[in-house]
Amino acid sequence: MERRLAAILVADVVGYSRLMGEDEVGTLDALRAHREELFKPKILEHKGRIVKLMGDGLLAEFASVVEAVECAIEVQTALSNANDSRIKLRIGINLGDVMNDGDDLYGDGVNVAARLEAIAQPGGICISSIVHESLRNRIEADFADSGEHQVKNIDRPIHVYRWLAKPSDRSSADARTPVADHLPSQARHKPTITVLPFENLSNDDELGFFCEGIAEDITTALGHVAQLTVVANKPSSAGQAGQQAARYVLEGSVRKSGARLRVSAQLIDSFSGVQTWAQRYDRDAQDMFEMQDDVARNIVIDVHTALGAGAYTNRWQQGTNNFEAWQLAATAFNEFQKWSPDSFAKCAAMWEAALAIDPDFLSPRMAAGYCYAQMALTTDAKTSEAYIARAEAAVEFGLAVAPHDTRSYAPRRGIEVAKGNHAGAIAVSREEIDITNEPGSSGLAMALMAAGEPDQALVQINKTIQQIPNYPGWYAMIKIQCHYMMDELDEALREAEGILARAPEFYPGPVLAAALYAELGRPDDARNMSEKVRRMDPQFSIDTFVKSQGLKSVKHRERLFAALSSAGLPE
Repeated sequence: MERRLAAILVADVVGYSRLMGEDEVGTLDALRAHREELFKPKILEHKGRIVKLMGDGLLAEFASVVEAVECAIEVQTALSNANDSRIKLRIGINLGDVMNDGDDLYGDGVNVAARLEAIAQPGGICISSIVHESLRNRIEADFADSGEHQVKNIDRPIHVYRWLAKPSDRSSADARTPVADHLPSQARHKPTITVLPFENLSNDDELGFFCEGIAEDITTALGHVAQLTVVANKPSSAGQAGQQAARYVLEGSVRKSGARLRVSAQLIDSFSGVQTWAQRYDRDAQDMFEMQDDVARNIVIDVHTALGAGAYTNRWQQGTNNFEAWQLAATAFNEFQKWSPDSFAKCAAMWEAALAIDPDFLSPRMAAGYCYAQMALTTDAKTSEAYIARAEAAVEFGLAVAPHDTRSYAPRRGIEVAKGNHAGAIAVSREEIDITNEPGSSGLAMALMAAGEPDQALVQINKTIQQIPNYPGWYAMIKIQCHYMMDELDEALREAEGILARAPEFYPGPVLAAALYAELGRPDDARNMSEKVRRMDPQFSIDTFVKSQGLKSVKHRERLFAALSSAGLPE
């Protein structure tokens, strides 16, 4: 069966069974008229294709996300202004991998679109985060962040954005999310969370200190998680959170019975009041400090996973019972998001510090190995060999203690790129996919991009992004470089400007934007971006940056070097 990436639109008539019961003939006539006079013409106008009609609904595909969303908005707007107000639609739109089977479509892209349709309001449109990210400012429409939703038959939360059809809808959404207006732009794309003081359910004053301490530890630890934004709890009155509440509220209680403690915690979606996650932890109360660390660490990891942020990073932060080591690893991972020569060195040092505390903690060993491989790209031959040797030692240790652990593939791929063996890096990445059986691989995308195969790399990274709504900067870097290599400069710049807004500390973002502005004949923008790069790194050198990309193509290295030089950056 043919696989491809497509924008999928699923629409369904609201209250169809009720309408048929009230007036079967009139309902069918109205539905047929809307299909022939509105739905079909609009879908064709926007270069879409009706895959199938399903009684009270339809499935359509589009080559463009913009066309799909514009079509949906025009249909819903026309229906809201129609004289016959009986027919109302819910519409869901997703960008995903689909498979052709005769005249039908199957796959994750279709399944998610169907779930989005189901949670849309009558007359409304719900889109996935990848659709929202792809739209940027290309259409004149507003969408409200509706957060993550766990839906039937989808094993991960879906990050949903809801179309704001009227000004009143926008006011309503703003009233529910006032905290967003007070956050830096890069934080607005992350789930926000507030930790409330845990409640002491026992007549034990000593337990009160434990309750305060565990809430403080959780708050501190969550602050190290790059994919979350922690909002301070500012109560308006005793026991109540302030009006500028975060999207999620973590609350809990502690109860003591003899020598045992039970800590209960729950995560509440403050928009809907729905309990997103809950867990309890039973522990011996002999060493209160050790227990506090243990429970706080477990709660943070569980919350991290429940909010979807952990789906991407969780495997890199598991494997230790030492809270201090875990916090160091989490802090290093936050620093790693910057993807700069300086951040790689800092991360490696922090991960080594975590290993000094817990030598059996595998994640920092593998992550440090990857950093050493990256550092080998930008230094002299002798130092490069030393870094590669350290990376290889980390991999050797990891394979000895956990031969089937997939975390070793990141440093293995990095080592091959550092050695200039791009075919080897691709082979290692394909070996990882054979084990994980995931639909897409950021590692393979990185290897293919570095090897000068941008079309294949884009397929892999787009599949991966479907699983990770708030994808990190280096995913965007892969997309930027791929579009750049394919001379799709406008698309590359859109991606670069998007990551600049979402993650302004991501080092390659302004560098690649400066090169693209220079190539597109926008010298003032190129110079402004170059100044931003110099502020981020006064020691910036074009030569070091180009080397850090690990690119096989001499032609693209020379092109990137010339563009950055034209933008005014030092060689």
